[in-house]
Amino acid sequence: MGSSEPGQAPESLTGRVTREIGTAIVRGDHPPETTLPVEAAIAAKLGVGRNAVREAVKTLAGKGLLRTGRRAGTIVQPPAAWNLLDPDVLAWTLSVDALRDDLLREIAQLRLMIEPEVAALAATHGSTAEILRLFLALEDMERHRQDPVLAVEADIRFHRCLFAASRHKLVGSLLRAFTVLLQANFDLAVHAPGGFQRNLEVHRAVAEAVHARDPDTARSAMRRLLANNENDLARIMAQRQAGLATTEAS
Repeated sequence: MGSSEPGQAPESLTGRVTREIGTAIVRGDHPPETTLPVEAAIAAKLGVGRNAVREAVKTLAGKGLLRTGRRAGTIVQPPAAWNLLDPDVLAWTLSVDALRDDLLREIAQLRLMIEPEVAALAATHGSTAEILRLFLALEDMERHRQDPVLAVEADIRFHRCLFAASRHKLVGSLLRAFTVLLQANFDLAVHAPGGFQRNLEVHRAVAEAVHARDPDTARSAMRRLLANNENDLARIMAQRQAGLATTEAS
């Protein structure tokens, strides 16, 4: 991913080092159960001081990518140990072409497990102000339907409003991770022919069900929205694979 997301502070030096080492681990440059190069070697390669590397290693150990020992050095952890709901780990994984499609499929499955209930909870617990913000996000989606960047930003805001309106603290704790997931998902799905317009109508159905305080209809509408999204993703991935196969054949 880039050095920083829109609206966030610029990436710090330690943040850059953490990202570069983390991405290298996720990409497989440092296989599981191997020893990471010593601090001095990493510092020289990245053109930074050893303190920045030391802090990055601590951060990556906290995310489950590394473990440290006095005698063994710094060991790369297998993927099963990684905190895959950490927004940084998700972003690094999504930046690796070979891993992106499988993760996007899992994202679609995870959304189906969680978001219909989020919509139902929003219909049950959302305040008037929270529901108003949901409709404002929907209006921005409609206004910017011809602009993929602004349309995706509004789409993500719509789902963030749903999470907020659910008033579920544990679900709310997933919001940062879900924002990364949704960004990657929508960046791809928005290019499905006719997909965004079709999904606008279903987003409105979700919002209207939430406004009507009808959790069953909100849940059903969200399932319909996610089914459309999954179909759009599958179609785009198939087209991309076909294009790659044609390029390789030629």
